[in-house]
Amino acid sequence: MKKYDNELNTFFIRTFNKILNSEERTLQRSKIPDLSVKELHIIEAVGLLEPEKKSTMSNLAVNVGISVGALTTAVNAIVRKGYLTRAGDENDRRKVYIFLTESGKKAFLLHEKYHKNMINGITSVLTEPELDTLIKSLATLSEFFENTKL
Repeated sequence: MKKYDNELNTFFIRTFNKILNSEERTLQRSKIPDLSVKELHIIEAVGLLEPEKKSTMSNLAVNVGISVGALTTAVNAIVRKGYLTRAGDENDRRKVYIFLTESGKKAFLLHEKYHKNMINGITSVLTEPELDTLIKSLATLSEFFENTKL
């Protein structure tokens, strides 16, 4: 497999940077340029967990892949910007839920639309067998990162 190392390394670096740059450009052109991509990903995690009442700080930290301390700092900044709000659990005062404000919902929907456009762009140029192979390969890649501490 060594013969693929350089090609894979170059591919991962370029693809990661292109996706990140694309997200940043989309943010700058949007009506929410005061958010960073990292902040937008936290808003995305809240939006995905909120409907199931699972948007606690610990669940969000696991979902985003950062420590609760780092998440607290980021959430504080996003709350100050008006995209998130906190609410305590009525039955357990130790639990704090994070919710999207109206501005947060707009940011979440904008980012969701970005992802849908990206996926539509990719799927529109691939055949079904190519999509099956891509999904299988990405699942393997995802599992690698899930189980590896790099």
